[in-house]
Amino acid sequence: MIADLIRRPATHAEVAADGVRAVAVLSTIAMVFWWGPVDFWVFFLALGGLTLSRYARPHPVFDAVYGCALIFACWSSVLNLYEVISWWDLLVHCVCTGPVAGMAYVLATHIGLLPAAGNSRRDRAGVVLQVVLLGMALSVLWEFAEWTGDAWVTDGIHVTYPDTMGDLAVATLGSLAAGLLLARLKKKAPKDSYV
Repeated sequence: MIADLIRRPATHAEVAADGVRAVAVLSTIAMVFWWGPVDFWVFFLALGGLTLSRYARPHPVFDAVYGCALIFACWSSVLNLYEVISWWDLLVHCVCTGPVAGMAYVLATHIGLLPAAGNSRRDRAGVVLQVVLLGMALSVLWEFAEWTGDAWVTDGIHVTYPDTMGDLAVATLGSLAAGLLLARLKKKAPKDSYV
């Protein structure tokens, strides 16, 4: 694991993915000086996800997309865009769930929990299906967490049936897009070079 974390980037895409990680580090530092502890922990958790992505060794283009999605979600929270723009929650669910589901798939294949896909059309279709299913499952867990927070922590979360169904629908669409991107990157990458 340490070797994956400290390896030097070999391509421009890997440099870009590491650049996204650097933005996350700088954003986390900014939270210490100019924002509060809750905002710091939001970015700190995202750094954990970005560390896992370097370990999992996804295609660097997908790695950069994943990192940008996490940073986008974090800054959306810090800047309270969910409260200012009524449809922002749907946008974040669509843009972020897919890359997170895709990275969950990549990590699961990296550690052997799921079999690594080959490069046939059938294998790439399997990648898309698994990413969509992971995205749907993660979305349901997220909606459970929102409901729990609304029921037992604060009534400021505003959980309604239409909101939950909308979140699940756009998260599924985002997961489909992420699965298609992973399958396309798999097709174009040299054999067995990336998950």
